[in-house]
Amino acid sequence: MRWVVLIFSFLAITLLGAEPGSTSGQIKIGLLSAPSVIGRYSQASYNVALATFLASNHSFELIAYPMGDESEASISQALTKMEGDKVDAVLAPLTLSGVKNLLNTQTNKIVFIPTVHKRDVGPAPENFTFGAIDYQAQIESLTPYMANSVAIFYDNSTVGSALNKATQVLAHESKREISSISAYAVDAKGSDIVRHLARPSAFSKKSIVIHLPVIKTAMLTSHMTFTGVKERNILSTQMNFDPTLLTLTQYPDRQNMIIANSIIEQVPSIYESNALLNNDLTFDWINYTTSVGADYLISHLYGIERAYSMRIVGSQVVYPVELMRPKEFGFEPFQGNP
Repeated sequence: MRWVVLIFSFLAITLLGAEPGSTSGQIKIGLLSAPSVIGRYSQASYNVALATFLASNHSFELIAYPMGDESEASISQALTKMEGDKVDAVLAPLTLSGVKNLLNTQTNKIVFIPTVHKRDVGPAPENFTFGAIDYQAQIESLTPYMANSVAIFYDNSTVGSALNKATQVLAHESKREISSISAYAVDAKGSDIVRHLARPSAFSKKSIVIHLPVIKTAMLTSHMTFTGVKERNILSTQMNFDPTLLTLTQYPDRQNMIIANSIIEQVPSIYESNALLNNDLTFDWINYTTSVGADYLISHLYGIERAYSMRIVGSQVVYPVELMRPKEFGFEPFQGNP
């Protein structure tokens, strides 16, 4: 029956030709994003929020506020428009730069940031809640499985460089007796990979920590197999918890791989309503955290219990971490010992 109601709701919005925000409701939530900056996630975030709000069975009005960029001026202009529209709360899938500019506007609206971890911005007003997954917690969960020699491959982007640094710090602080850590930056095209693996024996019995998007991860692991690298294991975070990895690699490429994952809890009603719009809440962590944020806002504004059970500590959603292993046809929980 729930599926019938949700389908009717989606059809009603479509058939009425409603613009974002034209549905009637007791609360108004604004979605603040810059399509030119976050690309497809601007529309995806709207779709996920819409589906999640519909699953709550509470009245709402979701209004999109697209910006040309994430500058402080653009954000301030959008917030001014929200004031005129009497928006109650803001869902803001912004980059770290955009979030810092948003903080400078000093809005008093309830704001949920699904794309940034609070650790990365430092002190923030109490009306801000952050919902990004914690890559640092994921790296910490992988450190018990690190060999005494570690090789880190990372994307030479801002995020990749930060993950490389965090891995080195956490590895040194762990109880493992790690004697050496080497790091290898991989360019946008992945052309550095062949050069880095020119001496396969240099990676023998090492833990290979990968902070690369899935396509470059596939390139790296495939070339490791081709050149005969005999690593102890391959460790990675959320970015490689992706079914694309299974199609781009052969099983021998990934058989020693352990992946940290924080997309664990699925609320049936929210999952089903998102499935109707083909919103991926199983592997896409931004979609998932946006759903968590939409649920948080509807809960806060209506004073009801949240559907998701993850704790919120210090204005940050705390996600559990589980270790997964990519098998021949899917992922399964990793049961091995350090």
